Amino acid sequence: MRMIHLILPNSIRSKKNSRRLVPMPSQKQSNMMYHWKKIGWKPCYIQSRPSAAYDTWEKEARKAIMRQKPEGFKIFTQSVAIKVLAYYKGARPDLSGVMESVGDCLEKFVYFDDRQIEKWDGDSRVIHDLTNPRTEIWVDTYNQR
Repeated sequence: MRMIHLILPNSIRSKKNSRRLVPMPSQKQSNMMYHWKKIGWKPCYIQSRPSAAYDTWEKEARKAIMRQKPEGFKIFTQSVAIKVLAYYKGARPDLSGVMESVGDCLEKFVYFDDRQIEKWDGDSRVIHDLTNPRTEIWVDTYNQR
């Protein structure tokens, strides 16, 4: 067993709130056209993306993960169990959104795919903390008995 404990800075952001539609250039012909400043009018498709706040949080969280991973850490290849304590400032996030954000953020940094998550610990919760918002995460191998 090899547990890893991570502390991600700032209030967690939910991936599913405030999604935005972003035009993406397409090589194929499309009924949709978009005007890019540098390349002009081009065919496009619309991609649903998480909010800008989530993207910013995820970028900072992944930097924190890289700083905190132990020397010689090998990514989990087997099933994992995760416990999350999300200390938030501001509006209370829903726990399912917190777990989705954490699961996606850790992917490729702690484990290969969030499908490896076999168990979310029953003690995971969200806690109001005005002075030190953060997200504490424990990831361990999951041993089914």
